[in-house]
Formats: sequence, structure tokens, C-alpha cells
Amino acid sequence: MPEPTSTSTVVVVADTAWEALRGRPLRFFASLWPLRTLAYVLSGAVIGALCLVWIPVALVLGAVVAAPALTRPLAALERRRVALLGDPPLPDPHRRPDRSGLIAWLRFRYREPVTWRELAYLGLHATVLLALDVAAVVLLAAPILALGSVSLTASRTATDPTAGVSADGLDVVVGVLVAVLAGLALLVVGFLAIYAVPLAAIAHAKVARLLLAPGPGETVRMLTRSRARLVDAFEVERRRIERDLHDGAQQRLLALGMTLVGAQLEFDDRPEAARALINQAAEEAKAALAELRELIRGIHPHVLTDLGLPAAVAELADRASVPVIVALDLPRRLSSTVESTAYFVVAEALSNAAKHAAATRVSVTGGLTGAHVGIEVRDDGVGGADPGGGTGLAGLADRVDAHGGTLTLSSPPGGPTVLRVELPCA
Repeated sequence: MPEPTSTSTVVVVADTAWEALRGRPLRFFASLWPLRTLAYVLSGAVIGALCLVWIPVALVLGAVVAAPALTRPLAALERRRVALLGDPPLPDPHRRPDRSGLIAWLRFRYREPVTWRELAYLGLHATVLLALDVAAVVLLAAPILALGSVSLTASRTATDPTAGVSADGLDVVVGVLVAVLAGLALLVVGFLAIYAVPLAAIAHAKVARLLLAPGPGETVRMLTRSRARLVDAFEVERRRIERDLHDGAQQRLLALGMTLVGAQLEFDDRPEAARALINQAAEEAKAALAELRELIRGIHPHVLTDLGLPAAVAELADRASVPVIVALDLPRRLSSTVESTAYFVVAEALSNAAKHAAATRVSVTGGLTGAHVGIEVRDDGVGGADPGGGTGLAGLADRVDAHGGTLTLSSPPGGPTVLRVELPCA
């Protein structure tokens, strides 16, 4: 007797617009990808028109010399906009200048290849890519407008009593057939034109990744600098743990030992004094244990290992000095390294919101998007957060970068401060 066989269906979720379009072209239009690609193309047309106007203005205002400083915000916006197509935002390959001052900054930027790639991309965006986006939108809208025009004409003809007075029956039949064939042709052309928008969006994003993403040499330099900063951060963390152990738990354990020795000396002659010393030793042991638990929580919290990231973030929210709303949609456990990195990003953001931002309310939201997990921490504080100001954000950025993720910060003066981390979790 043959053994029963079981079949299972594996649903593959496309992470990017290109994967969705290439994998199942027909099912592509039953998803949100068409709307996202349309949003990318429409916003690209708007930004392309802005580039067409702004680049000459930047060249004039900056007297050509300061043009990179005036066009850099547009390049930064383009790096983030690729997220509409499912890709993580492109990392910024710019390095921090070695010296301060406008002249030193300009010299440093002019020696960076990415500066010229940005200007080349913005020039393409104002010309070729703008024409590509506009052509895709026109190609999508033309069949729809033509079909609407045919339908409107047919409706007016049907309702106008004088429209077909001189036509015989054969002319009416021929006219109906021509209208039907024209409508079918427009539907076919429209169906094919729908693919124009996703393909234009994917091609546009490909050019953006080619010119705005770090090149191989820049990636190696970024990774080298990131690893060096991580080594320095780990050394600082090791010294902090050593100092906390020496100044905290070690001193309490030393006091505990001395108290127990005193209790041992008083045990025979003064039992009551020995009992009091033993009670004191018990309290000191509890205090030492509490300090060790707090120290371990700073290294790797126990709840994160046992219950996962949502429970660990909820515990952070309970211990925070400001009200925190947590809404994390994580249907499965992530890898330990991803959970640990995301946890410490949230912990640092909550600490900064309480210490530096004077926030009264914080929200932590996030979830899985394909093969990436994204978490956003938003507070209503005073803003003005500076990654180089000793708030721990620079170290977190290196830690996130080491895992192939991105950390973006938006903190204008007056707030709000929004910190978002994207990590691969495949």
C-alpha cells in the first residue's frame, strides 16, 4: 500500500519591486508594488524638475565652488527614496572632514569621487531620468485618457437624437465593431503600458545605486573605519565594565566578606551582635546581586535571550523615565545578533530622549518588511541631536553598519527626533 504523501505550499515573499515583477508578473499587479513604483516615478519627476531648476541656481549662488554643498541635500533624498522599491536606503559614502572650516570642507569634498558622482546623477536626473519618468507616466495615462474619450463620445452619440439620423443599419454595426476593437486595442496597450512605470522606476533606481552608493573602494574604507571604531568602542566598554565591577560589586563583596568575618568573631561571645552582622551581610549580598544584575542587563539582558526583542523593548519602556508606547510587529524570533543590535539602538534612543531631548512622550514602532526589520523611535523633545556629540549614536551607527544595516537620524531643532534602524534578518 503506498504511503500517503503530503504536499506543502511555500509562499515566497518578494523583497523588492524587481523580484516581484520578475518572479510573477501577473500577480505583481495584485500587490502594492504598482502603487509604490508609481509613487517613485511621480516623486522622481517632481525631484527631477526641481533639479532642473536648482542646479543652475546652485551653480550661480555657490559661484560653482560651493555647488556640492547646495546640491547634497537632493542626493541625500535620492538615497532614501529607493526604499519605495523595497531596497534599504543607500548608505552615505561621504567621510567626515579631518579639519573644520568651510574651506577645508570644500577641499575635502572636492577630492571625494562621490561628490562628482552626485553631481553627475543630479544632472542625469534633471535630463534623461526626468524624461524617462515623464514618458512612463504619459504612457500610462494615455490609454486611460483615450479610453475615457472613446467612452464619452459613445455616450454622447447614444444620447444625442440627431447623431445617427443619416446612418443606415450597416453603418451603425460597423461603427460599433470599430468602437469595440478600438476599446480592446486600448485595453491591450494599456495593460502593456502598466509595465512601463515599474520598469522605469527600477531603471531609475539602478542608476541611483550605481552613482550614489559607495563604490568598492569606498565600501572597504568605510568598513575599515567602522571596524576600527568598533574596536575602540569595545575597549571603552570593557573598561567601563571593569570600572563598574571594581567600584560597585567588588566593593560590596569586600564589605560582605568583612561583615561575615566580624560575625564569625562575635558568634561565640555575642550571639546577638553576630546575628545583626549576618542580617547586614544578607542585605549587602542582595545589593551586590542587584548591581551584578544591572551590569549584566547592560551587557546582554536576560529577557532578550529568553523572550525576544518585543518583550525586551517592553521592559525598557517600563523602566524608562518618560511614557513610552511600544508597537512592534515581529511574528518570529530574529537572530541573536540582530535582536541585540536593535535592542541597544532602542535603549540608547530612549536614554537620549530622557537625558538630552527633554521628551514627554516616546513611541517605538517597527516590524518585518521582507528580509529586513525596521524599527523607529520617535520622541517629542527639543531635537538637535548630534551623532558626534557624545550621545552614543556614532557607536551605534558602526554597530549597525557592521551588520549591513542602516541607521538614519532626523532631529531638527525644536523636534521631533526620529531614529530609524534597518537591519537584514534573512
